[in-house]
Amino acid sequence: MHRLLAALLLLCAAFASRPAAAEEFLVWGDMPYCRNVADIATCDSREATTARLVRAMNRTGVPTAIFLGDTKASQEACDLFHTVTRPAEYFGAFDGAMFYAIGDNEWTDCARRTVAPGGLPPVASLARLREAFFSQPHSLGARPLPLDRQASSGVGVENARWQQGQVLYATLHIPGVFTGVENFPGDRAVLAEIAAANLAWLDAAFAAATERRLPVLVLAFQADMWHPCQMEQHRAKGVACTREPYGRHDGINRHDAAYDYPGFLARLAERAAAFQGQVLLLHGDSHTWLEDRSPGDGQGGVIPNTTRFMVPGEDDMQAVRVRVTPGVAPYFTFELVTP
Repeated sequence: MHRLLAALLLLCAAFASRPAAAEEFLVWGDMPYCRNVADIATCDSREATTARLVRAMNRTGVPTAIFLGDTKASQEACDLFHTVTRPAEYFGAFDGAMFYAIGDNEWTDCARRTVAPGGLPPVASLARLREAFFSQPHSLGARPLPLDRQASSGVGVENARWQQGQVLYATLHIPGVFTGVENFPGDRAVLAEIAAANLAWLDAAFAAATERRLPVLVLAFQADMWHPCQMEQHRAKGVACTREPYGRHDGINRHDAAYDYPGFLARLAERAAAFQGQVLLLHGDSHTWLEDRSPGDGQGGVIPNTTRFMVPGEDDMQAVRVRVTPGVAPYFTFELVTP
């Protein structure tokens, strides 16, 4: 009897210590970019490359993908074709479920002088995006999956959450408008509303992951909050941020940013420190493959229990296959998918 009990206890311990099954998904963003809208041949080539990349993603057999914003270059018109029709074609061509986090080129950049004419202003473009891509309780793609939305309409409708296996995913609407208020001539009250909604959705994601005792939380958004141009000390020194080589930075601390990145990073660091599992941050915006196992919190420290990964984009038109192995270091691994 004692031997049987001991055997049962050992068996239970083995199952309890066994890590959760691995999960895989695809992530991509910042494409296609047609910087010179008069160069029709290059634009056609980039659109064709994007279509080939979607087919390559389908060949992986991975059933879920997340697009991290910027479905067009900022110079391209904010018209129906570039903000809705073209990205909807790519998203719909994916064999599985496609999730979408809005970027800045689709709406906050729509009033810049460099944008081609014929499109909507920023807030109107955002309203059209919400209606086209976020009005249903499921993802995009040929085989959509159900999801939870923060709101049924208006502010927060674009923020989504879903669970696959032992991983909880959440998208947040964090556009890359880091270069200051002068570059967002639209209604700044809209950005404040979005920032407040994101904080509430961030809290809800951590609460749900904790309540369900999940080992991994994946947060997907567009903005590169760690870009050197975000840093007030660089700006004060007159550094030409656009020419500065990319590297690891502590995170934004500019006080004139059009979006409240410092508030988001502070809340994220607080929630991640209390979370018993691992957090993966996925973003685009700077178009460079980057793995950061200790992302900065914007105050000189790091965000604990967290890895961030930035996807390539723009000229480097590739997707990334992400593998999540809860309980097995390094927890997250990344592999390129080429068109």
